[in-house]
Amino acid sequence: MTTPRSGRGIVLAAYGRGALVLAGEEAMHCGLVGRKLRLVCGDAVGWHAGTDSAVPLIDAVEPRRNCVERIDARGRAEPVVANIDRVAIVVAPEPRPDWFLVDRYWAGALQAGVGAMLIVNKSDLGTAPIADEIGTYAGLGLRCIEICCRSGRGLPDLRSALGASVTLLVGQSGVGKSTLVNALVPLAAAQTAELGRDQAGRHTTTTARRYRSGDGAALVDAPGVRDFAPPALFARAATHAFIEVLAHGTACRFNDCRHFDEPGCAVRAAVDARVISPRRYESYRRLARLYENLAP
Repeated sequence: MTTPRSGRGIVLAAYGRGALVLAGEEAMHCGLVGRKLRLVCGDAVGWHAGTDSAVPLIDAVEPRRNCVERIDARGRAEPVVANIDRVAIVVAPEPRPDWFLVDRYWAGALQAGVGAMLIVNKSDLGTAPIADEIGTYAGLGLRCIEICCRSGRGLPDLRSALGASVTLLVGQSGVGKSTLVNALVPLAAAQTAELGRDQAGRHTTTTARRYRSGDGAALVDAPGVRDFAPPALFARAATHAFIEVLAHGTACRFNDCRHFDEPGCAVRAAVDARVISPRRYESYRRLARLYENLAP
């Protein structure tokens, strides 16, 4: 059988000037043609066998149907992963959840136009201390699933909810994302070994990594972070990222109400009445201020 000289693939992990690409059933390390190509995990790419290169070369990136982005240290939009169906935000009783981070992940999913869910791992530790916050998200329509990777509790329901889709797992370090990947993808360890080191011999396990889970489904494990903020891709981005603020904002006296200290603000009235979570409102204010500080 003749080895193909070119083809199409999906980026499993991108690192510097190279990528691990799934082409058919084979994962292969590829270089990049030129210096203008910028890849992220999930990109659909074209490749060809390089005449002067020991590895195949990626020469094209197909248009993305969506892309989750974050703000980098300079306030610029930085792509994280492309072509996903949902963002699954993983929390646990330990380490203590950063709910402001959860809000921003959900905001990032809303801005990318993809679904979202909340996965509560380590439920064997007891979820009573975080039950109120979980209830707040559930009340806003965010699906919440409690699981325990150690015992397997809740995993069948989670597998059913994920279905044949591509899901990005995000969350703080220590919440058990890697353990969850291993529980849901039996061959995850082998797929991790495919990445190993890049051509320069550097470890590449700190990048977002896509795992094949069968029937067109995949999990993308993003490195744990301390902070995340989606870029302001449209006017009043913070308002649109908080669905309860957006809903109550239609009743404000002024159409351009920022929901800070303007008179006749229906959002602040809803906060005072505990219809909107005061903590969620403070999260909105923090993100809105960040956008204002970054505005030109």
